[in-house]
Amino acid sequence: MSEGSPGSPSRYLVEWYQPALSAALLGETERELGRSAAEVSREGTAVSLLLTLFMPDDEVAFCLFAAGSPASVELTCRRAALPFERISRAITGPDASRPGRAFGRPPAEVTSDRPGPGEVF
Repeated sequence: MSEGSPGSPSRYLVEWYQPALSAALLGETERELGRSAAEVSREGTAVSLLLTLFMPDDEVAFCLFAAGSPASVELTCRRAALPFERISRAITGPDASRPGRAFGRPPAEVTSDRPGPGEVF
């Protein structure tokens, strides 16, 4: 589990509400957040966008960041004009920042959204 061990940044989950979520809006949001994170990082505080998740049926979205502080995540979101509701410290599993992995298994092994043996949702 990672929550920012010495030498590694903490994880922060950003939540916001957005009606009419779409794939196009997801791409635009990720580009703006990436641009803002790079800008904040160039100014001396490392911020990385790890994951963006839209849930269109609920009109809610989440972003997972690795950063030195919640203030740097807030600055990143404000510069991207992201109307966030809250920023929460997050603890992630070891694969949370590695694309293409789910529940510790390679993508080819992920065949269902149901928990496998020994997995709890």
